[in-house]
Amino acid sequence: MGCGTSFVKYVLFFFNLVVALFGLAVIGIGVAVLLNWSVIKQELQGHLTVAPWVFIIIGAVMFVIAFFGCCGAIRESHCMVVTYAIFLLVIIIVQVVLAVLMFTYADNIKEALVKSVNSLFDKRSIDPAAETVFNNLQEQLNCCGKNSASDYGLILPKSCCSRLGTVGKILADQCTIADANSDGCSPRVADLYEMWNKTIAGVAIGVACVEVIGALFALCLANSIRNMDRRSRY
Repeated sequence: MGCGTSFVKYVLFFFNLVVALFGLAVIGIGVAVLLNWSVIKQELQGHLTVAPWVFIIIGAVMFVIAFFGCCGAIRESHCMVVTYAIFLLVIIIVQVVLAVLMFTYADNIKEALVKSVNSLFDKRSIDPAAETVFNNLQEQLNCCGKNSASDYGLILPKSCCSRLGTVGKILADQCTIADANSDGCSPRVADLYEMWNKTIAGVAIGVACVEVIGALFALCLANSIRNMDRRSRY
């Protein structure tokens, strides 16, 4: 058989089955938040700091790749297993490149993120999409304005206030400077990046190492399947 075809096949199948189920769970979380399911939002409040569409996209990518791995392994399909291996190799390359960039150009990336946030804030008055994105950013990161709530003047959007105080409730649920989040979004993004960039890069490298093993198993299985097909022809 070579490479222990049966062993490799079942290892790949169960591994990708777990990944597929996890991908569906991630999609479910994204959809639940997108549909404003109150129970889910209460449970995740304070821990969920990314847009639900990010969860949906990541979950969908995980599910599609795992689908090729599961089906290719259980059906012993050379084409699907090779496709799965190619997907993994592409993701591995992207992860390693991003991790190296995050380690090497940390300051440049942080500066670019800050400039992007500032640019988004400046476009609010002329671009409704930019205003929507910035409001979501303020809600997710508990921040207000570019550098502080004073960037808005007297009238603040509700996304600037995590909780309304007495003054805000008296003013018909109007967000005031007294109740607004104290951190500006630009320094908040910069602080979060400094806090998590090395962790994210390290996790990306670690996951890439696991994916390399998966890709090697897939290529090994693909080679065994091809050899068996050749032998069956003669």
